[in-house]
Amino acid sequence: MILENRKFDFILPILTAALMGFGLFVLKSAVAQSPGFGNYPMKQFVWDIAAFFVMLFMVFLKKRTIRDLAIVVYIISLFLLVYVLFKAPIIGGSKRWISLKIVNFQPSELAKLSLVVLLPIILENPSLTSFLLSMVLAGVPMVLIILEPDLGTAALLGFIWFSVAFASKVKWRYILVVILIFLVALPIFYYFGLKDYQRRRIEAFFNPKEYAASAAYNVIQSKSAIGSGGFFGRGYMRGPANLFGFVPVDYSDFIMSVIGEELGFLGVAFTIGLYSLLLWRMYGIWSKANDDYWKMVVVGVASTLFFHVAENTLMCVGAAPVTGIPLPFISYGGSSALVFGAMFGLVMKAFAITKPGRKVEVSG
Repeated sequence: MILENRKFDFILPILTAALMGFGLFVLKSAVAQSPGFGNYPMKQFVWDIAAFFVMLFMVFLKKRTIRDLAIVVYIISLFLLVYVLFKAPIIGGSKRWISLKIVNFQPSELAKLSLVVLLPIILENPSLTSFLLSMVLAGVPMVLIILEPDLGTAALLGFIWFSVAFASKVKWRYILVVILIFLVALPIFYYFGLKDYQRRRIEAFFNPKEYAASAAYNVIQSKSAIGSGGFFGRGYMRGPANLFGFVPVDYSDFIMSVIGEELGFLGVAFTIGLYSLLLWRMYGIWSKANDDYWKMVVVGVASTLFFHVAENTLMCVGAAPVTGIPLPFISYGGSSALVFGAMFGLVMKAFAITKPGRKVEVSG
């Protein structure tokens, strides 16, 4: 037996359980009047339970094992990303999911996790070579995900890379050069790298009235639903936009519209408050970590959570272009729940091995 963990964090799992419970509460209303979707809350409950156990399991893995598995998880994610491009069915105009009979698995979710655990290993050595290697390792899955196409998740992987690189000890001028190259290449990518419907989404963001009946329809309906909720909301399961299906996919991408319409500003504030507490807890764990690798892991997890919450919330109120980025543990989705469970477990592991206190036995 090896004594590796020094303390168990109770705050993060409590906050996570609270978020899961609130998510199921909202999801039940989101699918209340949707034929064929009535079993979604129960299915999500099962995935949440599985995700919670994955989170706890990560704490009891040895830190050496986590580091050793990083490249394995990365290679598996690349294999699956290539697989979906050739074998996956087209759903909603994209090839993103692998059907496992009882559930559809999204390999891009695994790619997020792989970068969170692998990039810190590469960037522990703050050299130009390691910096360039980290760009390549992040760039390959980004390109594969763009080809699906899934621009939102590709942007998220870029944000993870930037956050971890920024938190590392590599020279800032390297990062600045990459940012400048990105800004120069952005107009070229917009005209020659995006599909027509992706450009329409961006154009609809800047001129929603012109696309009110097409690309901007979801956002306009979502904004209307959230605005109609006022301060206290219309009441649980009493939102017309939700019950009559005015906002498409409000059980997933636009679930914030259900919260805003039925629970009002207070509901939205409560939701953002839960996520803020999670991020604050992660900051506390990061500040106490005494290992560069685990500091960067915590930054990678926190940046992933922040991107999801910010993009989904801003998208639902028309302040960001529409993407398929879900709201963690609130939007329906098994792949997302499992991966976030694993990520939160990594943060708990960072706390367990760096903060003195009660010891927990870890099997060798």
